[in-house]
Amino acid sequence: MNAPAAVRLTRRHILRAGVGAALCGLPAGWAQSTPSTRLLINEAVTADLSISMLALRYRAWADYIAPQLKAGKMTVDPIVDIRRFVQVALADEKPLVLFGKSVNQLAKLVRDHGYQPLVSRADPYRAAFIVPKNSAIRDVGQLGGRKVLMPDESSATAAVAKAELRQRGVRDLYISHTKYQDSVASQVAAGTAEAGVVNPTIARKWKEAGGIVIGETQPVVNWSVLAGPKAPPELAARLTEALLAMNAQPAMLAEIGVKQWQKAERKEFLALLEYTGE
Repeated sequence: MNAPAAVRLTRRHILRAGVGAALCGLPAGWAQSTPSTRLLINEAVTADLSISMLALRYRAWADYIAPQLKAGKMTVDPIVDIRRFVQVALADEKPLVLFGKSVNQLAKLVRDHGYQPLVSRADPYRAAFIVPKNSAIRDVGQLGGRKVLMPDESSATAAVAKAELRQRGVRDLYISHTKYQDSVASQVAAGTAEAGVVNPTIARKWKEAGGIVIGETQPVVNWSVLAGPKAPPELAARLTEALLAMNAQPAMLAEIGVKQWQKAERKEFLALLEYTGE
């Protein structure tokens, strides 16, 4: 269903809003080499809102960040498709601030492309293995030879699930992928697959509905905020401080699905990639 006209206009206004020349106060030379003053959002494969509504969801957060950049207004650019998100993050005009849920892709941006970790969700990320309530499968080790459904191949959920299966020595699986996390659960419930892998939110709903969670992956770094490769260290430090200060504003955090921020460390992203083998 298309978004109402008023919402589409708001989206257009947001994405076309100029950031002007309000870059005074940034380090010398910044204006000549600055990345786009925008907030790139990776909603991954769990978004249930239109792009225009997602832009509105993050508008207040962008307005909170903008003063730290000496910018009048930030552009909000939400992307659901993971591959498209990576392409935009690697384009010549890189975003100034990036918030992502596909943490394996964020980790590669940090390791290989100079992106700077600022903060991450304080709770670690764990993907969950689910089966129907009447299934005879009761442990991840029993998935050998079974049909297992996972979300998008580029997603963190799929990456950590495959890593966990390798570490447990589970072999000869029949793995298939579907784009969205919620469709994994619906297809497992319908019997299309014998087991599935989902994020913690879907896993909780699955258990509440009577389904069974047979195991989880190792904990890894969760949703994170990164600064662009060209952001000066003093700007990255100021952004980190401002984001951590959001912990005193739970309503704003709740709007973007975060309970608490913690300072992100490069080693966490490297450990994730060592686990997934990416």
